Amino acid sequence: MQTAGGKRRIVPPSLACRPDLVPGIALGVVVALWIATFSVLVVLKHDRFASVDFDMGIHDQSVWLLAHFRGFMTVRGLQVFGHHSTLGYFLFVPLYWLGGGPHLLNVTQVVVAALGAVPVFLLVRLRTDHAWLATAVGVSFLLHPALQFFMAELFHPEVVAITPLLCAYYCSVRRRWGWFACFAILAVCWKEDIALAVALLGLLIALRGDRRIGLVTAGAAIAWFAAWILAIFPLLDNGKVQNEGLYTDVGGSPGGVIRTLLTHPGRIGSRLATSEATRYGWHLLAPFGLTALAAPVALLLGAPQAFFDFITNVPWTKTITFHYAALPLTAVTIASAEGVGFLVRRFRRHDPAAMLAIGVLVSAIITTIAWGPSPIGNHYRDGEWALDAGSQLASARAAVARVPDDAAVSATYNMIPHLTHRAEIYTFPNPWRSQNFGIDGWPRRSGRRVEWIVADKRVFDASTLALFRHLVTSGKFDVVYDNDFYAVARRAPR
Repeated sequence: MQTAGGKRRIVPPSLACRPDLVPGIALGVVVALWIATFSVLVVLKHDRFASVDFDMGIHDQSVWLLAHFRGFMTVRGLQVFGHHSTLGYFLFVPLYWLGGGPHLLNVTQVVVAALGAVPVFLLVRLRTDHAWLATAVGVSFLLHPALQFFMAELFHPEVVAITPLLCAYYCSVRRRWGWFACFAILAVCWKEDIALAVALLGLLIALRGDRRIGLVTAGAAIAWFAAWILAIFPLLDNGKVQNEGLYTDVGGSPGGVIRTLLTHPGRIGSRLATSEATRYGWHLLAPFGLTALAAPVALLLGAPQAFFDFITNVPWTKTITFHYAALPLTAVTIASAEGVGFLVRRFRRHDPAAMLAIGVLVSAIITTIAWGPSPIGNHYRDGEWALDAGSQLASARAAVARVPDDAAVSATYNMIPHLTHRAEIYTFPNPWRSQNFGIDGWPRRSGRRVEWIVADKRVFDASTLALFRHLVTSGKFDVVYDNDFYAVARRAPR
């Protein structure tokens, strides 16, 4: 452009010349707001003693033990890597040397989960060349009730793996194989089950034409999964796999499940064709406006985990409110991005991008209000969050403060996450009475190891209350702190 004097003046590019800038900024604002909101909620939940032993206490003690070169995790009664193949713990170890703890784990999960909107945005933009549609799908991911429930459940490794998996998929589409390998390895290091999703991603890559890379990826992922299930877990867990109890009705062990599948397929098939499965699928698909159905192949990435979720003996694996739905949610997110891309290409003449953006966003808003635990959701005040401090918060903190840092402790499940930075911490009535400890109660430990008991008396049932009273009245422990809600007892001097 020339001025009146004949000189050229360089004009900065306008927003109109950078069509992705405003949609990208809009998504960034939503991501930042999401991080701020859920970071506050998870911090309050732990501070107000609403975090519990399974699984906040497990993960926090596991990282603390690794940071102190120890391996036996007493909350669960297993070796750290006899529980799950969560090598990702090591990423937190240096920060635990600096004083990290539950807040670090929980806020990190919030930040990593929110950043999952970025690869979603990039994938949709790549497939459709419509930045605002990409923003709509990215925002819908953040509005998904399942993702929000995962935050309320606090730190879980497979939830942290969602974003690396989304990044790995995007890199595979772009054929950025170095970055793909980095993100795939980062995803798999959080839990053994994730390897099955990566294996299917490898097969999908092979079908797209990159056969060698795809088959190598699939083979490596299957080998990793098999090594943990068939060798490492049995080696660490006295010949067993720690979650076999979830599958006792269909064979229990990995070999037993396979035998049941081959000899009594109806016992497994009946668990896959239930109203629970229909409701589960609806709750996963509806927040994206059912667009995932336009890309059914991508949905297969979550099929292994969904299969294992539905053949268990327990109800909590068959709902979107727990971390078991993390990999199915990842698959639905990818399939929704691909489905939107398919629909834009299929109906290019009619340019459906604006209609799709509105439809996906409306679906996300309606479902996040109806089913979600966010501040705009109907389930915000249903107990997922510790919204009220409670009159006894000071008493709970005083009870915990009584315990020396290096003492062996047995505590009620809701006190555990505030005491896990030590070598020995048991969920009362462990170790006197084995309960969710080890595998079938193995290995059993002596109650003589325990020096302190910290109890929220409101969570006692009749048998644990009787045990606590026996330990106190028999003279084995002296009560050093007591009110209507909390009690702390110290082992009596011999």
